[in-house]
Amino acid sequence: MAPTSTSRIRLLHETLRRYLKMNAGDHLDKVIAKTRDEDLAVVLSQMLPRFQQQLFERLPTSERKAGVIVEMQAPFGKEMLEPLPPEDAAAILREMATDDAADIIADLSEDQAQRVLDILDDAEQVEELMTYGEDTAGGIMLPDFVALVANNTAEEALRALRRSADVEMIYYIYVVDDAGSLVGVLSLRKLVAAPPESLVKDLMDSDVISVRTDADQEDVATMVARYGFVAVPVVDDTNKLIGIVTVDDVIDVLQDEATEDILKMAGAGTELGETDGVWSNLRVRAPWLMASSVGGLIAAGVMGTFKETIEAHYYLALFVPIILGLSGNVGTQSATVTVRALAVGQLVHGEKNWRVVRRELAIGIVLGLFFGVLIGGIGWAFAQSFFYGMTIGLSLAAGMIVSNVVGTAIPLVLSRLNIDPAVATGPLVTTSVDILGILTYFSIATLLGAFLPPSGAGG
Repeated sequence: MAPTSTSRIRLLHETLRRYLKMNAGDHLDKVIAKTRDEDLAVVLSQMLPRFQQQLFERLPTSERKAGVIVEMQAPFGKEMLEPLPPEDAAAILREMATDDAADIIADLSEDQAQRVLDILDDAEQVEELMTYGEDTAGGIMLPDFVALVANNTAEEALRALRRSADVEMIYYIYVVDDAGSLVGVLSLRKLVAAPPESLVKDLMDSDVISVRTDADQEDVATMVARYGFVAVPVVDDTNKLIGIVTVDDVIDVLQDEATEDILKMAGAGTELGETDGVWSNLRVRAPWLMASSVGGLIAAGVMGTFKETIEAHYYLALFVPIILGLSGNVGTQSATVTVRALAVGQLVHGEKNWRVVRRELAIGIVLGLFFGVLIGGIGWAFAQSFFYGMTIGLSLAAGMIVSNVVGTAIPLVLSRLNIDPAVATGPLVTTSVDILGILTYFSIATLLGAFLPPSGAGG
């Protein structure tokens, strides 16, 4: 039975680490020669910096080194290339796609970056890519593509493809006019199947979906995922074709955006590298925790207004944690589902949003009634009072219903205001649910206070 991917990576990690400690160069070289760059990158990401450096130096060719760097997260590329002579760094960068090389060079120190650019043959393309924002289509696009004119024949197009064998993406052939403006697209499959004398203009699809250089990378990724593209063309303000965003870059974007959204939902801010220190982590997390603290103080203030009710019926205070816990969890669940739907384009502004709110309201009612009866029954048995159980059950049901609606509505409102809805499942939803949960709980308790016996007295 073949080992699973996880066990295989673990075995590879242990083997390479053991050989590194033993300084067993021949054994290391044999293992490296049989291991894919993607697997080496996974193992390297789990190693200490000194082992990373040693293993990287043993990679036999510039092509292997480039392949591993591309698979690793920043700042690995900077750490490996910064100390190298510019000639060696440039040799590695030449083996990368232009967009990947531009990202690595942008991380290098100014002096090292300039020395490398002075050596690179395609320095002009790299520098142009570096002018675009890193989170835009221009920042992740590949400037190498196959472009034809509409009057080319299919045979001429195939010859052009053969001359462009080193281009990374040739599944789509783009058609431009004399000014370089994008006018059509043609799939490789359709071109190969066409008669040699066919004209490109008769084969191409003139309804081309493209993006501008300043388009947000997340919007580009959503578009590629929605239409099932392998690549999407990037144009400038005049509709001139200047690059393409390929599906492998889109996958990276989706992973980065998913990581960012998860961290925001958890109230942990943005992603930090393993080299970031304690102070960097504190600066990212402290503001979110401060917001939660303020929300907690407000909730405590709301609870303080019901001091008399709490003093007369302390059993109610014993159930506050479960009231807040269940309400908070159901609110976070709703917010997470809504944020996910917004992120993948399943939700847009319109009537469908209200259907989602109504659906979550129905879910909140069902969950609220179920857990209200369950926890209310436990409260009745615990306090030996039907009215205590009814108060706890009604409060929990009301709190869960409100929390479900709030958890759904807040991301929708933030999206409407063009604010990243991923922040909704952090302190904003948690704080709102806590305050509303306490307010609902003790308001119902106060209304039913005339029926509640003093704590300790059965009823």
